[in-house]
Amino acid sequence: MPDKLLKPILIIVLIIAAYLLIGLFLYLMIMSPPGNDLTRFISYYTVIILELTFILLIIALVFNFKYIKELCKEIGKKYILLLIFIAIAGVLTTSFVAPRIHRIYYDEDIYNHIGQCIANNRQAVMCNEGHYENNELKIIQWEYNKQPHGFPFLSGIIFRIFGTNELFVFILNNILFGLTIIVIFFITFLLFKDTFASILASLAFLFIPINLQWYNTSAVEPSTTFFLCLSVLALLIYLKNKKPINLFFLTCSLAFSFYFRMESILIVFVIGLFLLLKDIKTFQEKYIYLFGILLFFLSTGFLFHLFLVRGQNWGALSGPKLGFDIFLYNLGTNSIFYFNNKIFPLMFSLFAIVGLIFYKTKTHLKEKLSVFIWFLVFWGIFLFFYAGSYQYGQDVRFSLLSYAPIAIFAGLGVSFSGNLLKDKIKPIKPILVILLVLNFSWFLPFIRAEGEEAWAARRDHRYADEFAQLMGDNSIIYTHNPNIFLLREKSAIQSSFGMHFPGIIEQHLAQFKGGVYIHFNFWSNVDDPAQRGYTEYLLNNYNYEIIKEYYYRNYKYGLYKIINHR
Repeated sequence: MPDKLLKPILIIVLIIAAYLLIGLFLYLMIMSPPGNDLTRFISYYTVIILELTFILLIIALVFNFKYIKELCKEIGKKYILLLIFIAIAGVLTTSFVAPRIHRIYYDEDIYNHIGQCIANNRQAVMCNEGHYENNELKIIQWEYNKQPHGFPFLSGIIFRIFGTNELFVFILNNILFGLTIIVIFFITFLLFKDTFASILASLAFLFIPINLQWYNTSAVEPSTTFFLCLSVLALLIYLKNKKPINLFFLTCSLAFSFYFRMESILIVFVIGLFLLLKDIKTFQEKYIYLFGILLFFLSTGFLFHLFLVRGQNWGALSGPKLGFDIFLYNLGTNSIFYFNNKIFPLMFSLFAIVGLIFYKTKTHLKEKLSVFIWFLVFWGIFLFFYAGSYQYGQDVRFSLLSYAPIAIFAGLGVSFSGNLLKDKIKPIKPILVILLVLNFSWFLPFIRAEGEEAWAARRDHRYADEFAQLMGDNSIIYTHNPNIFLLREKSAIQSSFGMHFPGIIEQHLAQFKGGVYIHFNFWSNVDDPAQRGYTEYLLNNYNYEIIKEYYYRNYKYGLYKIINHR
């Protein structure tokens, strides 16, 4: 056989063998004997694979920086400085206009506490019982969380460097807002070569009220949005330059983006569609399959996670999680949402429609179709989910994943309108920008509001912060939410353990000389006999001292110190 023919065949065989080896590794692990050993392995393995992926992503960014610099030269210094100004304005607005609070209880505490466990123990779990001794977190009893661990990993990096403090996680999301604004600008420019439209897309993203509220939380959706956008940007840099190092950047950003929300994996569909529409010949390049091996390997932590949580009910205690009736209801609410002009600006929706339909349709149809599919994927996925309605509690946060393509279309729509009217109204571009700013001002009261949703849990969180400060050194608290107190460097344990493990409280009374406490919290008030019963059992069976009590509306919150068994 000729050498010229033998070499390609050998490469193909090696590539297939590499995929099969990774697949075999996954299969052997998930087919191992049932028990806690696999979960324990994955809780450590995920941290290792995330660390590797993050390091490779940083390396990829460094090696691709010259291509970003070339892009900045093409755009021009004036627009780059303006973009930096908009990004800084975005960071400052979300940091100081929107209230810095949790909005999804108690998920944000869980994310941050898993980050704490990663930082201190290199294990992606949350504690049902954890002891904080000598500034060291000891995991006594743990639980594996159903959500992927990308955001807790980022929190863990912050906690590693600066120590455990939730403020740093809020600041992280604030910074990610500014970075997402910048990435959206570059995406828009690479697709349409229109600097004015790109600036307006960034402004539109900044001026979306829900964005400003949620980027000043410690929720996962802001970081999810950023890394999805970064993957799209990496793809466009590759399509522009066609260098293997660009494909390395795409591979690493894509792999890392998987680990934020379960829906993040759908970005593969969006990326694939971009490639099909923009340059189908890419699939003939051997490099794409070589880097596919790396992508497959870096995704193994996420694939293991999918296996572990495959039977989760995702909060649907009764009734279906998915269904056609659910789809019809969510289709209505999640469509009207963009036109209500109460929490989402109608102006942006109208400009987005103009951009989608009228902006350079003859020359940029493929680009617009790609962005539209991007929107449909991350808007449409939640239509089938029982809790996917943007009107369902705080699940409006799911809409964040759709804002980048909407902002891009809004920028195109404003640019189209400006070009259409520039001969009749010469200063039309500054007028349009002023119009956007004035329209944004109507939403400032909403942005500043904490909102009625989750008021009871928000009070619980606020009082728990105070209760943690009232606890003595070398103490432990029985609570439904150990995460909150562990993040404040206090030992904590699930209230239910006091009922289900006889003698554990006496053991803790002997061990923790600073006191054993009971937390009367949100779950102690809810209309659920099981949840209320845990706190009632402790209070009914032990003598205690009232340390602090609060009453708000029909809810009670309190901190009690156990004296002895009755």
